[in-house]
Amino acid sequence: MVLPEEVKPADPKIEIVQLSFANAGEMVALTTLAFPGFFRNRTCEMGSYYGVRSSGELIAMGGERFMFDGYAEISGVCTHPSHRGQGLAASLIWQLVRNHRRAGLVSWLHVSCTNDHAIQLYLRMGFKIIRKILLNQISRK
Repeated sequence: MVLPEEVKPADPKIEIVQLSFANAGEMVALTTLAFPGFFRNRTCEMGSYYGVRSSGELIAMGGERFMFDGYAEISGVCTHPSHRGQGLAASLIWQLVRNHRRAGLVSWLHVSCTNDHAIQLYLRMGFKIIRKILLNQISRK
């Protein structure tokens, strides 16, 4: 999915903090809870990551992974199950989109075709489905 240039990023409504490798353990823990299997300790080194905290606990996050000429992938967007429905994921995505726009980049993301909740959020935000592709997880035995 790609966000067309004419869509204006919303202003932040919550406090968003920048995350780093020092936060890798809690980032992996959150993604393992929200969508297991695709986030590792060093994934956060692939781009900028941001989070939202509640009482010191990381409850939502999102960042970047793949960068291509003129395009930046939004990735790792997740919210702790007990904090969903508050607009945290959208706020984090808009933070990344604002950064991308300042850098002259087009924001894109991928989402599982079975993740209806996320797809509906991205469509409401203005993302457009460009194509459907098959991704496979590969792991060492």
